[in-house]
Amino acid sequence: MAVASKAQIDPGSLIAYGTVAAVLVYVLVLPLVRFAFRPYASTARALQGPPIRHWLAGSWSADVYTNGRVAHEVQQAVDDYGPVCAVTTLGRKTTIILGDHKAANKVFLQTPYARSQLRVSILRRHVGRGLLTEEGETHRRQRKVANPAFTANAVLDMGPIFQEKTALFMDRLHRHVAADGANAAKFGTLKNIAHDFQKVTLDIIGKAGFGYEFNSLTNEGETTALQEVITASMGLVSTGTLYSALRIFLDRPVTALGRILRVKEQVELDQHWKSMEKLCLDIVQSAKEDAQREDSSTTARDVLSLMVRSNVSPDVKPSQRISIAELMHTIPVLLAAGHETTSSTLSFVCHELFKDANGARVQQRIRSELQQDAGAAAQGWVEDAAQLNSLPYLEAVVRETLRLCGPIRRMSRDAPCDDVIPISQPITLRDGTKTDRIRVSKGQGIEFPVQYMNTCEELWGPDGKVFRPERWLSEGHKYHDGSNDMDPSVNELKGVYSHLLTFGAGSQMCMAILEMKYILASLLSSYELLPPNLPGEPPVQMGYLTPITAYPVVQGEEAKGPAMPLRLRPIAASA
Repeated sequence: MAVASKAQIDPGSLIAYGTVAAVLVYVLVLPLVRFAFRPYASTARALQGPPIRHWLAGSWSADVYTNGRVAHEVQQAVDDYGPVCAVTTLGRKTTIILGDHKAANKVFLQTPYARSQLRVSILRRHVGRGLLTEEGETHRRQRKVANPAFTANAVLDMGPIFQEKTALFMDRLHRHVAADGANAAKFGTLKNIAHDFQKVTLDIIGKAGFGYEFNSLTNEGETTALQEVITASMGLVSTGTLYSALRIFLDRPVTALGRILRVKEQVELDQHWKSMEKLCLDIVQSAKEDAQREDSSTTARDVLSLMVRSNVSPDVKPSQRISIAELMHTIPVLLAAGHETTSSTLSFVCHELFKDANGARVQQRIRSELQQDAGAAAQGWVEDAAQLNSLPYLEAVVRETLRLCGPIRRMSRDAPCDDVIPISQPITLRDGTKTDRIRVSKGQGIEFPVQYMNTCEELWGPDGKVFRPERWLSEGHKYHDGSNDMDPSVNELKGVYSHLLTFGAGSQMCMAILEMKYILASLLSSYELLPPNLPGEPPVQMGYLTPITAYPVVQGEEAKGPAMPLRLRPIAASA
């Protein structure tokens, strides 16, 4: 017995067992404890906000992350707890919601915070390492090379491309309306115009962005290799599965596990990305070869060609030049920024223009401006991009569209260090005390509710949620209505396009803005936009989803994807 007792208390065995136990605690137990208590350890817990309702999904139900409704829940949190609050998101991470322009001024302009690493990782998997995802020195190098392609003159030089593709878009609509016969003149022709917007914006960004002809407007039922890869890849951005939600919000660990387990959608996503890279490399190599043999009379003006030439110009030092891979990733970046987002925004503005009498009045005012310009100018807006870009009421309509129904409904940033963020109005904390400063820890996630900040009545006046382009007009304009209720604090974002958070910070002469103007001007010159329902029929209820950027859907038919049904009535018939 003595020997047995001695063996049981052998120090070496105790150390071994203790070490194993300690390792198990460190590897298994401590992470679980940290995960369980993660929301309660954050300094953001001092802020008011919704309770934790789900062990993994946090303040919201798990299906919020699979059905593209995160932006809706962010807005709901603002409605319930005020513009500065906190929520617990997927993975039990506490996120601060900052619907405050003074806070946005600090985070975007004064001491810019980095984009959310989670959002960056998501974007990198779909667009690579381009201007949308990179920061710091890498972003500065890319921006320097890209700048010549995005000057005001460079964008205006793309006007003929916009005009050419918009004409094909209008031909497509004309054929559809003509096939409807007399019904079109009386009631208008029913059309889901979202699909046509997707085609015209794809064709425009293909040619203006990187000299590629998708021909989606003319080759019905046929697709190019690049278009097939893009469609398949974008279809996997958010599939509505639990794996998709976990991959988006928990990122690398889930992606790595998906590759190990050969999860079907992860395997397909990787395959599509490899195919896209190969196709993009071919396009870049072609642009480089063209640049080497071009003379000044045949110089291509698309973004990629301008970047290729800029990359080897004397103005760019060898150390500042970007790689072939970075040039390749310009293509999916342009597609992400100039295709779906522009298409969705055009659909949203159409809804504003046909849904009520106010929209009908705006339609008529746009037509009046276009008709006066076409009659007074030698060329007019149809032939002259600069002339189109100078029309004040059309500019006001575009600004109001981006304010009220832009594609970006929320923006994420991560605190680079422990910091204090000032806010414009004191808020009440959970313990009943008040503060006008929000303390954040390094790495703290911050969410800006863009939709709220672009529409809140405290900043934009009592009609902040109303589509009113007149708010952007100068006092001398004939449609200026004498009222401008914007709060001076809107100027906290004076470095942002029209004081809006739609694009984040920085001045814009965006291709998409001129593109939208061409398409809207052409559409409204030929057609009156009417609701899809006939008199006496129940109205079609519209909504939106935001897997990444917002797009319109018919309520109850969300699974069918982007939609904007309306009726097109020829102007001659409606006059």
